[in-house]
Amino acid sequence: MDNQKKYVIPFTGLKEGKHVFVFTENEEFFDAYNYDYVENVKFTATVNLHKMSTMMILDLILTGHYTAQCDRCGDDLIQDFENEDRLFFKFGEGESDDETIVFLDQSEYEINFADYIYEYFVTSVVLSHIHQEGDCNKEVLKRIEELRVKDIENESNPMWDKLKGLKK
Repeated sequence: MDNQKKYVIPFTGLKEGKHVFVFTENEEFFDAYNYDYVENVKFTATVNLHKMSTMMILDLILTGHYTAQCDRCGDDLIQDFENEDRLFFKFGEGESDDETIVFLDQSEYEINFADYIYEYFVTSVVLSHIHQEGDCNKEVLKRIEELRVKDIENESNPMWDKLKGLKK
């Protein structure tokens, strides 16, 4: 987690107002999380932090791309992503049912944004990765079509023909 230290921002030293932090990362960021669902990740995380006397508002904007395997043909596919989310950090004790509200104890003086960046990235990864029409590996698609199970519903099977007669 040593490479995660740059994501720790001490908010007690920040003046009230807006502050911007920009982080540019690649797949090494995910080593601490053992995340390997996608590869060759490159992203920029822009953290807009608005500090007020009783709370902070965090706007997190993630933009970048990663490589995934196409679900149709199996070839690599570069997928762009963009995700924007907002969190509210309130000073004081308590718990919230709202996942966008985080309470900070009075003894806390810094926030580690790495976990929030990780969570927002993971939620921006689409579940289905498919090339645009015409970009899939044509040889693989041809082979899949050759191996596709043919429609056998209309073929006659003497064993079942007598049972089908009972259905009427």
